[in-house]
Amino acid sequence: MADSVAEPGRRARSGEPTPVADGPADSFDELRALLVGPEQRELLALQAHLLDPAVQVRDVSRVLPDAIALRATDPKLTRALAPSIEEALTRSVQRDPRPLAAALFPVMGPAIRKAIVHTLASMMETLNRTVEHSVSWRAAQWRWTALRTGRPFAEVVLLNTLQYRVEQVFLVHRETGLLLQHVSADARAGQDADQISAMLTAITDFVRDSFATPGGETVDTLRVGDLVVSVDQGPGAILACVVRGNLPYAVRTQFQNALESVHLQFGRELEAFTGDSAVFERARPILETCLVTEFRRPARAGSYRRWVIAAAVVLLAVAVWAGLAVRDQRRWTAYLERLRAEPGIVVLASDRRLGRFFVAGLRDPLARDPGTLVASAGLGPESVESRWEPYQSLYPDFVTARARDLLRPPASVTLAYDNGALTASGEAPERWIVDSERIAPAIAGVRRFAYTGTPPDLQLKNRLQEMTLLFPKGQSRIAPGQVRTIRRIDAVLAALNDAVRAGNRRAAVELLGFTDTDGTDLENGPLSQARADAVLATLQTSTLDALDFTARGVGSAASRAAGVTASTTEAEKERNRRVSFRVILPDGAAPGGRRP
Repeated sequence: MADSVAEPGRRARSGEPTPVADGPADSFDELRALLVGPEQRELLALQAHLLDPAVQVRDVSRVLPDAIALRATDPKLTRALAPSIEEALTRSVQRDPRPLAAALFPVMGPAIRKAIVHTLASMMETLNRTVEHSVSWRAAQWRWTALRTGRPFAEVVLLNTLQYRVEQVFLVHRETGLLLQHVSADARAGQDADQISAMLTAITDFVRDSFATPGGETVDTLRVGDLVVSVDQGPGAILACVVRGNLPYAVRTQFQNALESVHLQFGRELEAFTGDSAVFERARPILETCLVTEFRRPARAGSYRRWVIAAAVVLLAVAVWAGLAVRDQRRWTAYLERLRAEPGIVVLASDRRLGRFFVAGLRDPLARDPGTLVASAGLGPESVESRWEPYQSLYPDFVTARARDLLRPPASVTLAYDNGALTASGEAPERWIVDSERIAPAIAGVRRFAYTGTPPDLQLKNRLQEMTLLFPKGQSRIAPGQVRTIRRIDAVLAALNDAVRAGNRRAAVELLGFTDTDGTDLENGPLSQARADAVLATLQTSTLDALDFTARGVGSAASRAAGVTASTTEAEKERNRRVSFRVILPDGAAPGGRRP
């Protein structure tokens, strides 16, 4: 019974007709096979597609080429494949670069050789024409044209000697062969541009298909009589130029540059071209640059006069150049001589480098700026390059200026420098003299300092002995209105005290009282003493520790002995009623020099 039930089920799965069963179970299996059998087989097939990697690989391999071809223009596909392709190429080159080099060799080798041959041929043609026309009157004119326009001389020679005319230029779409743009040197040209374009395309296709050309090379030149058709192939367009006469390599380069400019500016339009050429109207200026025409001037018999004129011009130019060079050299020599004679400037090196004069040396900051001498020598500031290192010159004026800046002498003092000795003359305070003796040797070039003016204590002595205080007749009190005089006396005494103390010495100050000649000696003696005592009491002597004061009245007899004579006028008698000073300095004080 089990065998009879299993047999119908096996036949249902294999697709064989199932005989009619005798029992209810066989009938149910048969019915189930008829109802769900196809769907069950489809589910098993779908399960194999989802779970079996081998089946998935076969399915993807069938649709992958069509999928890539369908999305070939999609930038997303390019961006997605680029990293994998770059990584694969990089690893392949790192592992073994020879397969890639072998694959590129058939393409790159001929292209490089062709470019080198074209460049050498163009260079040789330009060189030959330049040498041919290098020494002539027209060459001089062309050199002036090159100088004026900024173009190379070889290019000017080329443009003035070629014999050709570019009559028409065709821009043809490479894939469809349709004419994109056409320009002509002669506006009356009646040829059908589309027909000519179609013929050129047909000729190039015929040559490419009929003859076995290595590396997929195509026709680049067609010649019919004196007409030459230059054909330049690009990835999206073909440039055909109709030239009458000999076509030089330089013009072929110009055609190739124009074709590259068209691809640079209209690359997307060439890829998306569907037959509408209106967008390529903007390419006309590029194509018009290829319409070049040149005629050779008729040759004329040579003349010695031209050679003489050319030689005279050359000699004149050489003479002018030599004269300018001699003039500049003389000015440069004069400039160097002035620099060497300038105090505080030491020239160590001078030369001429790359058309400019060069000078280097030492310069004292107090010296004259060398740049001010350039213009006076007749040289331009841009023609002289200078390099100066700072130093201190022992020129007397510079040493004196540095000493004046450092010592800051009073206005009454004059400084002088000679052979290492710095001398100061004039009236100066004792403190300044002492400080200068200490600081002056630190100045460059100064070995010793000497003060040759009147010693400060002697100056103060003379000033004090010229001062007097007046008194009323018969009185020992100071006459009114002399407060300012008393202050000046105090100031001189203070300065004298400082000057004497700075030298660790002492001085004596004597106050002398005088009277007029009226009255007896018994009356004038005590009066003169009282006047001296009154002045001493007025002075600020407590702070003058280096001075010793005494007050002494001289009386009438001493007054006459001191030169006070009998006065006949009241004004003379008033001048005799006074107190004066006498200063006794210690030994060693001498006018005109410093004490040891």
